[in-house]
Amino acid sequence: MSEQLKPVFSHQFEQDIWEVLPDGEKLLISTRDNENLQVSFSMFDLVERKFLWKNISFEESWWISAYDFQGDVIVFQTYNDTQDIEARSVFGFDINSEEALWSIDDVKLNKSNRGMLSITPLSGEYESFTIDIKTGQEISETKDGEALEKSDNCKFPLHYESENPHFETLAKFVKSKLGTDLIGSCDYLEVPEFFAIAVNSKDETGYNLDLFVFKHEGSLLLEKPLDRELKGLASGTFFIVGQALIFVEGKRNLVFYSF
Repeated sequence: MSEQLKPVFSHQFEQDIWEVLPDGEKLLISTRDNENLQVSFSMFDLVERKFLWKNISFEESWWISAYDFQGDVIVFQTYNDTQDIEARSVFGFDINSEEALWSIDDVKLNKSNRGMLSITPLSGEYESFTIDIKTGQEISETKDGEALEKSDNCKFPLHYESENPHFETLAKFVKSKLGTDLIGSCDYLEVPEFFAIAVNSKDETGYNLDLFVFKHEGSLLLEKPLDRELKGLASGTFFIVGQALIFVEGKRNLVFYSF
């Protein structure tokens, strides 16, 4: 095992991990139970390395997802009409009290930025307006003072399709180092300590996804199989928060390595 990368935490969820959203030193993890049509949410503190809460679900148990996560507030969206994905309701949720702060029905979500959410009502002649995600109250987009700054300690990989020149370079590197043929697309992230590649490959059972981490001089630091026997290409599988490399292994295992 590398001296630079050390396993510090892992947690096996009972259902497939659908999405992991970081903000600051916290992670919002969404899991989906396809058999019972149940979406659950958990909040993890990276500093304390513990869950603040686990497996919260709502009255709308399936057609729900996290639209944004900033500071102490999660903006959840529910889908009112499965035939019209723009028809939604939205509510703010306080991660500390675990209670809803506000809700607005029948809107189209435009964008979220710096603690503000732009929405358009679907009925009537009302124009778009902006609300404060902490209060749900309408504000001016030029509001000063308490606007939330999105943390810059999160780093996400670049996604390269096969027609991108960088893909060709990485494919040659992977072939020379690992003897593996890189197929279709890959994710690439470089930091001063190392660089990481999520590699799609294919065999007789289907597509495979592996995470490889290398020192800049080319030696292999870490190799992890992320998924097997997939029906297609995969992406969005790892990221960095602070000094932690975070990835999902086998759909359900959330893993952290420190560096």
